[in-house]
Amino acid sequence: MPTWKAGGYTVKQYAFDHNPPHVHVYLDRRLMAKVVIPEGSFMYLRSKNHRGRILAALSSLGLVY
Repeated sequence: MPTWKAGGYTVKQYAFDHNPPHVHVYLDRRLMAKVVIPEGSFMYLRSKNHRGRILAALSSLGLVY
């Protein structure tokens, strides 16, 4: 299971998870979002306030464009 850290978030991609390919984004062990990669659309978003910061963190990791 690949795990990255960026922008204060922990990003995980689970092997054999359901389609479409996506990552889980956590803040302090709380699920904040599920983001489809590489297009960056949200399957789940806990708070709209985190949308831009999550996308910036994923972009810095090269996971979204």
